Amino acid sequence: MAGALFGISGNGLASDAEREKDDALTRISQHRDQGQWLDALAEIERLQQHYPQDDFLFRLQVLTLSDIGNAGRAWQLYQQRPQLFDEAQRHRLEANRLSKLVGWSLAYGKSEDTRLDEAEHALAEMQRVLQQDGLDASSAPLRIRFDRLILLNRMALHAQVRDEYFALTQDGHALPDYVLPAVGDSLMATQHPEQAIPILQAAIKSEPERDDLRSELGYAYLENSQEQLAIDSLRQWRDAEPPFRRQAGAKQSYSNWARYEADLTLAMIRAYGGDLPTAQHDLEQMADAAPGNGGLHASLGRVYQMRGWPRRALERQQMAYTLDPREVQPRAGQFEAYVDLQRDDLARPYYEDLLRRYPTQPVVQRMQQQWRAHRGWQLHAYAEGGRSSGGGVSPLGNDDRHYGVEVQSPILDDRWRLVAFADRRSVDYTDQRLNPLRLGAGARYRFGQLDAELLVNHADDNIGGVGIRAGAGWQFNDQWHIGLSGARNDEEASMQARAAGIDADSMALALSYQRSERTQWSVSASRFHYADDNNRDLLSSSIEQRLLTLPKLQVSGVGSGYLGRGSRSDVPYFNPERDGLAELGLRLEHRTWQRYDRHFKQRLELSLGNYWQRGYGSALVPSAGYRHEWQIGMGRVLEYGVRWSRPVYDGRRERHIGLDAAIHWGQ
Repeated sequence: MAGALFGISGNGLASDAEREKDDALTRISQHRDQGQWLDALAEIERLQQHYPQDDFLFRLQVLTLSDIGNAGRAWQLYQQRPQLFDEAQRHRLEANRLSKLVGWSLAYGKSEDTRLDEAEHALAEMQRVLQQDGLDASSAPLRIRFDRLILLNRMALHAQVRDEYFALTQDGHALPDYVLPAVGDSLMATQHPEQAIPILQAAIKSEPERDDLRSELGYAYLENSQEQLAIDSLRQWRDAEPPFRRQAGAKQSYSNWARYEADLTLAMIRAYGGDLPTAQHDLEQMADAAPGNGGLHASLGRVYQMRGWPRRALERQQMAYTLDPREVQPRAGQFEAYVDLQRDDLARPYYEDLLRRYPTQPVVQRMQQQWRAHRGWQLHAYAEGGRSSGGGVSPLGNDDRHYGVEVQSPILDDRWRLVAFADRRSVDYTDQRLNPLRLGAGARYRFGQLDAELLVNHADDNIGGVGIRAGAGWQFNDQWHIGLSGARNDEEASMQARAAGIDADSMALALSYQRSERTQWSVSASRFHYADDNNRDLLSSSIEQRLLTLPKLQVSGVGSGYLGRGSRSDVPYFNPERDGLAELGLRLEHRTWQRYDRHFKQRLELSLGNYWQRGYGSALVPSAGYRHEWQIGMGRVLEYGVRWSRPVYDGRRERHIGLDAAIHWGQ
């Protein structure tokens, strides 16, 4: 048997040494047939001590080293006597060596700057081998084509992984199990969750112990608009994993990291689905139990950011960075927090560092898009119009139109934007039409806790002279903001007064409180001082409270009210001596469709108010509005809507119907 296998014959005249060699070769053959590679290698190396120049033993040693998994050593020896191997053996040795290089490339690098050195070396070697044989990626041996997918995924060349994966499937080749996780990850990175789901499901079936695959499948369901399926699958996984495990006979139990991964992923899925309070509660409990876990702090910081608390988010991301300085998420989180805190100067180092080190990572590419949208040109164009009927004395006129455009420059010196705008308001009264066009320019300042603006404008109706608007605000913390503003020849003053040649100056003080993304409240006091010495004072307030949050539907209660008074009653414009309004309503917002940064939302708002005016009593004032919002990309929004109301002026009820549309370009 051994003689036939190895091409060695024996005869009755063989020496004892030859018989011993033949016996050794027989044992080697048996070891190899039974997959006992270490025993086979030991016999080969013992025999080589007596026959160091034997070509056959050398070839057998190289092939056994390759079979045992020591592809690097096998390749080194092969290069010493390549003439001993045929083409099939060479291809096999090369494929094993390249596969080993791919495996080494997945190891944790010595530093961030050298983490991809092994991967780049493996890819260069793979390319050299293919060029040597006159092949390319599409015609390479299957083993190399499969290993390339893992290597390209490691280098975050996700689009290339997807292209080569589809090329393999079109050629009729099924992926081996060991390649599935890399392909699923790249399909997610290229924003194709519907394609990633079956791949990840197959990978989990092959490797059920891989917790990261179960987490990624949950995110794939979420990004494919299957929020409830994501939550249900994660709950099922979590419930099957106890918090602690104990080996038979062990004195102490140990933490079950699968349960941790399930709890963490479930919390973040809930956060992205809109249930931020539950996600915050769960993550805070986990962080209290494991204060040294940087990943928990980074995730909790992300939830704080989503709730509108950039200072709290920054604190958590800094903790996470201290614990895990090589992780990407804490640095991306600090970048996002500093941008929201109006500190671009502190955000920039994180942006530049991550872009240099991880240019192809999805989280960094998204950060780059956010930075460009935030820093670049800003455009806001709007148009609205309405009609009032009922024979009343509406200050809006019979027909009203308002349209314009505002352009802001890119951010200058991390603080300033230059502003230019054109605004036309057109109102038809019974015997008069107003159609003033305002052109203006100015600057806005945003840095740290301070925001301010100074705008100058001129209306072509030559009423009131040059218009000036100035304001400043201060952000006390994540929740409180105060602002003071003043305007000369204020464009927000009564158009009825302007029809009579009367302009107005104004002052306003506003205080706002945002408890979270679910609760907002504001109060303001303002005075309009008209050129006829009439003062119009207003005290107003509004509140919004989320009542119901579902993955696709949000219902909020809204309320508002004001008290007003005028110092004169003998003026040619609507100016109640005393009046007030209290209004309550509901706002329903339905996310009908979403695909990453693109979405379509519908919004319905219904409200009922009680309006009171001295001398005319009170009356109920219903109103309704319906809107569409299309986000066609990051920072690019088109919205339009219709509104209806039955206001009362001087005791006479009217009907007002309006249409509006707007385009926002930039953050």
